[in-house]
Amino acid sequence: MAGDRVVDSHVHVVSDDLARHPLRPGVATNPWYLEHPCSGPQLRGLMAEAGVDRAVLVQGVGAYEYDNGYVLEAAAAAPGIFTPVVCADRRADDPVRDLRTLLGAGARGYRWFCVHDDHRVEEPRVLWDALAAAEVPVVPTFMPDGLESFARVATTYPGLRFAVDHVAFVDFGPGIPDALGALAPLRNVYLKVSTHALHTVAAHGDPADAVAALAAAFGGRLLWGSDWSQTHHAPYPEIVEEGRRAAAKLSDADRAAYLGANALTLWPELT
Repeated sequence: MAGDRVVDSHVHVVSDDLARHPLRPGVATNPWYLEHPCSGPQLRGLMAEAGVDRAVLVQGVGAYEYDNGYVLEAAAAAPGIFTPVVCADRRADDPVRDLRTLLGAGARGYRWFCVHDDHRVEEPRVLWDALAAAEVPVVPTFMPDGLESFARVATTYPGLRFAVDHVAFVDFGPGIPDALGALAPLRNVYLKVSTHALHTVAAHGDPADAVAALAAAFGGRLLWGSDWSQTHHAPYPEIVEEGRRAAAKLSDADRAAYLGANALTLWPELT
């Protein structure tokens, strides 16, 4: 495993300059952004310690809601090391205009966040059309009851590539749920196996077994992500090791894909 390129596909950064980037808590989560904030420069130091080569900076909705200023700034300060995935209000007056503004500011992915409002992933259709035209990766964040709605989106837009956050928060107790397994034939759908997801499957057994089963079902289309620093039960290097251990039962090719190659496919600017 030593030769595998490691890309952390899910990191949240928080500025240490609250005057320039004030917090704008947007959802009812634990106050991780106060308890354990991590700036872009701090993250680079942690990555070097843990042997992580690149990272996808995902807009921390809990910390900043739809103010993407810091995630864009942090990524711009380390091109080729970081790339930014932004999030905007799908219910805004002109979400397509907002998307274009963010893409013009350097966004390299869009987080379709519908955890705390509704699970009708398909709306607004005009925004999906704009994302398809822009051809940027989409990181959909939804609960299990959004799986069928998302499947319709992924089928309608085969040219878009998706990295489903936290494996849609599914319960792995009885194995891969049918609604999740129904996505497996869709080759534009990748699953982001975050630390949160690994802890969910750990309640039912060895996470390496679940990761191997997902890799077999989805043709190896998995991405590892730490969820740092929203997830901070242990130091970052230990969380990275959790991700590596979960790859123990993968083939060499699937392990390399999970740890980094798939992320580089979605975000080639990190190569």
